[in-house]
Amino acid sequence: MINVVGLGSTSSRDLTLEAVKIMKNGNKNFLRTDRHEALSFFEENKIAYQSFDYLYDEMESFDQVYNKIVEILIEESKKEDINYFVPGTPLVAEKTVKLLIDKKEDINIVNGISFIEPVLAGVGRDAVDGLLFLDSDAKKFDFDTRRDTLITQVYNKRIASDLSLLLQEVYKEEDMAYVITNAGLDDEIVRKVEIYKLPRLDDYNHQSCIYIPRTSGKNFQIIMDQLENILEDKDLYLDDENFDRIKNLLMEKSKEISMDYEDEIDTLILSLLMLFLKEREGLVDFREIFDEIYKKLDKIAIILK
Repeated sequence: MINVVGLGSTSSRDLTLEAVKIMKNGNKNFLRTDRHEALSFFEENKIAYQSFDYLYDEMESFDQVYNKIVEILIEESKKEDINYFVPGTPLVAEKTVKLLIDKKEDINIVNGISFIEPVLAGVGRDAVDGLLFLDSDAKKFDFDTRRDTLITQVYNKRIASDLSLLLQEVYKEEDMAYVITNAGLDDEIVRKVEIYKLPRLDDYNHQSCIYIPRTSGKNFQIIMDQLENILEDKDLYLDDENFDRIKNLLMEKSKEISMDYEDEIDTLILSLLMLFLKEREGLVDFREIFDEIYKKLDKIAIILK
């Protein structure tokens, strides 16, 4: 069995009694990384441990590191019960733990305090209205401007620079973001900067993250919500007259499509309007529509050949 234990997000003062008990149970102790303030507890109490930090230097990608860690843990656990310690809490932003769960290994999860709590305290935000949790390799359509967003694994300026460019495709470049380093520690740093200035900061490290409050920016979800609200407020339905009017406009706009995108916008709005009205009549279901669209995506490449 593998005891998977959270070390908490800050120093040894965040260690739970259960975590300390497991440290001292005589099993081999493995740490994903020894770059954590709670390491002092191991050293002060002369508790032996092995760290996987060397793999970060030997492997070419994080995925390779995480897979190798899991491979080693599984092999060691075949010989005897072992302990595996991770920063924060095991089920928040810990890829190795997810891999162990996916492999259906015999594990015992011991929770710690995640880094989310000190981050929220640092930026003074309440997550009650929704918090989107992403890592730094997120894609632009993963973001939702209606939600506060916390981005982890912003280890250095290169990652911050790539992320800044991506974020400017979703947010306005002058929208504000918090950069939090060493959240909850005595040397915690919280900076509030415009998104386009993210690469200009110099103090990124393995405990850095970016927090973006919700903005007024628009995205596809907001557009869909607004269209549905308009139809409800105006009490519009799909009678024969509305059907013919939308159909004729759609055909007209489709003929006018050019390299400019204005006509495509009109065509998209009219198509969505038709689908929403059909849904109100019970003729279609958006869940089924999304499934059908996804199935047809592979055919796009054939059309463009």
